[in-house]
Amino acid sequence: MRKILIALAALVMIPAAAQAAKDSLVLGMPLEPPHLDPTAGAAAAIDEVVYANLFEGLTRIDENGAVQPGLASEWTISADGLTYTFRLRAGVKFHDGSAMDSADVKFSLDRAGSEVSINAQKGLFEAIESIATPDAGTVVVKLSRPEGLFLWNMGWG
Repeated sequence: MRKILIALAALVMIPAAAQAAKDSLVLGMPLEPPHLDPTAGAAAAIDEVVYANLFEGLTRIDENGAVQPGLASEWTISADGLTYTFRLRAGVKFHDGSAMDSADVKFSLDRAGSEVSINAQKGLFEAIESIATPDAGTVVVKLSRPEGLFLWNMGWG
């Protein structure tokens, strides 16, 4: 009888194994996101899902931990390590179809590092002294001190 049950269980599983590969992943979470704002102090699990799947940084971190272009297609760093000039990737749109530009990047960075922000990652932005937007495709970030992880931070925070 036991062998028959095992054989039946195996037969029931065959159709599931034969299904075509899917190009989506369903992720179950034990808690409901209170919002989708990563700067509003949500639980760590929510932040990880939101950061990785809904938002994109100026840079991104590849599978080897190296900094790669993200929303910024390229950047330069001043000799003193205090000024980062980012050229934004062209054609990036928000979910509503509106174009992203340097003013949006400035708003996001200012908000994430604001003194009144409850962003759990606020420390990633504390070296930012000022942000300029000389044109729609350029963001210039001036730091108060050299920050060796700044480009890496822009891929996470």
